[in-house]
Amino acid sequence: MDELTIGSFCLVALATLAVALAIKGALRGKETGGKLPPGPWNLPIIGSLHHLVGAPPHRALLRLARRHGPLMLVRLGEVPTLIVSTSEAAMEVMKARDPDFASQPRSVTLDIASSGGKGIILAPYGEHWWQVRKICVVELLSARQVQRLEPIRQEEVRRLVESIASPALSAPVNLTRALEALTNDIIARAVFGGRCRQQGEYLRLLKELTTLVAGFNLTDLFPSSRLVRCLTTTDRRLRKSYDQMVRIVDSIIEERKLEKEKASVSLSPSAGTKDEGDFLDVLLRLHKDDTLIVPLTTEIVSALISDVFGAATDSTASTLEWAMVELIKNPRAMVKAKQEVRNTFGQTRSTLTSAVDLH
Repeated sequence: MDELTIGSFCLVALATLAVALAIKGALRGKETGGKLPPGPWNLPIIGSLHHLVGAPPHRALLRLARRHGPLMLVRLGEVPTLIVSTSEAAMEVMKARDPDFASQPRSVTLDIASSGGKGIILAPYGEHWWQVRKICVVELLSARQVQRLEPIRQEEVRRLVESIASPALSAPVNLTRALEALTNDIIARAVFGGRCRQQGEYLRLLKELTTLVAGFNLTDLFPSSRLVRCLTTTDRRLRKSYDQMVRIVDSIIEERKLEKEKASVSLSPSAGTKDEGDFLDVLLRLHKDDTLIVPLTTEIVSALISDVFGAATDSTASTLEWAMVELIKNPRAMVKAKQEVRNTFGQTRSTLTSAVDLH
């Protein structure tokens, strides 16, 4: 009899919990205030994840989109996700309704890797994003700054060509590593004014962080679950790598501040405030500016530097690498490209990248 009473009590408790969850879900659906896009049927806890089993994610989503339409809502665990699968729908989302979708989606992984959106890549749309975007466009990506960095690019490209030409002709060349080193050195000189003592360690940590962000993290699917956070180690590895990167940037910033203080004391009052032209100098100058809408804290400076390195080195090196792959796969295009370069530069050693005759 006692066992029957206990069993009945458990059944009543489970039924009550199920009803409460159903009511909560219904109320949450009403709070959205509008009709949600169609989507596949969901299972408790995992949502739509079972529909992605058995095929690569992009193909599984394409199969579902053909059934449910160009705008489709899937639930990846706890996270509702809008899938846009046609060019017309993408135009509506990214152009016609750009302000509504301008902010980057947030997740546990991205929050750790971006210091809560303190940089530019993952910053929410608003005053902070507009301010750091203006800083990057004016001080790093403007035509004046691109022209100023031209000698740096020429020198690093010449160094790369010499390093490739120096070994025996039969020696293999790891072009991936060579292009990564090229872009890393150019960005380091643009941001810090030269190669840094801790540059290798910083880039290693950045690559590790990028790999973790691009991988699978269970907490991104179940952000409210404490059990999932306890079971996974990805969050802890992310925080460890990011914290080490921040310490390296902080040490570089402190060294630059000390250099400026010594220069101002040993030379003249104006020597310490002279803008040396690299990106770090600009950020430190703006760090002291009280007129900014959003104060440029050391944390923001560190996040911006990480974003600049991450965006520039990975995408640029990958683009150059795949361009070389296409040229190797298409000998006719390779011959045409070589002939065009020879016709433009002749027999000179010029490395100007602004030659207008190159297409």
